[in-house]
Amino acid sequence: MSVKPDIKQWLAHFSAEFISIDGSTRLGRTRHYGPLRVQRPFFPEGGDLQHLYLLHPPGGLVGGDQLSIDLKLGPKSRVLMTTPSAGKFYRNITAFDQGQHVSLKVAEGASLEWLPMENIIFSGASAHLSTLVELQGDGIFIGWEITCLGRKASDEAFCSGSLKQTLTISRDGKLLFKDRLHLKAASLLQTSRAGMQDKSVFGSFVITAEPDFDYGEFQQTINEKIAPGFIAITQKKNVLIARVLADNGEDARFAFESLWEEVRPQVLQRQACPPRIWNT
Repeated sequence: MSVKPDIKQWLAHFSAEFISIDGSTRLGRTRHYGPLRVQRPFFPEGGDLQHLYLLHPPGGLVGGDQLSIDLKLGPKSRVLMTTPSAGKFYRNITAFDQGQHVSLKVAEGASLEWLPMENIIFSGASAHLSTLVELQGDGIFIGWEITCLGRKASDEAFCSGSLKQTLTISRDGKLLFKDRLHLKAASLLQTSRAGMQDKSVFGSFVITAEPDFDYGEFQQTINEKIAPGFIAITQKKNVLIARVLADNGEDARFAFESLWEEVRPQVLQRQACPPRIWNT
């Protein structure tokens, strides 16, 4: 499928359907235009669970650029999707937002692990990020979003611009979880104790299950390793929510990857099998 984009905008779309045939997860129909696509699937855990790498535009997004991602998992299909590098949203000199909009549909008996690298929001960007997860029956979603405001290690603060971000999860049409953020650079939200506490990296990790583990002890162990950053975990009915604040993306990923390794055996009855791309 090919679409001729407006020369002032970089439009990219990727959609894929996954089906389970005789216990094996197959990548069905895919469509894409622009610089969004996937590499060939990997099966390091056997044929029933597919690892897939989504390739983002390597140069990042500027004003007017829009990414659209649409995944549909059929009954009993199992997919782990990640990205090989961070998403980048650069300074915007246009009247149009930079956008990334993700739609994830997970059918009964299916599971999706949505584990992308972080998004870096540079000073002057006007980024709009949205993720919509729709579950059916006992479908399972395990997913995180990590956002870096500027690049603290390079003394590049997020001192102008804005970020709008939403994460919505429903099951059979009923809302399970909704997270919404509208941040303007240099606002009190970045510095207040009730906000980001001068940390430049934040993230949310949601698991639509109730894993049984001592998350108080887990929090203490992880917080000792990523101090002065920290992770906080809460359990609501059928949803586990973890939030992290950190000084860099590496600490945030470490916290979430550690939690993923802890809960995956209970939720999916599988030991953690990190994607190979994480080691490069």
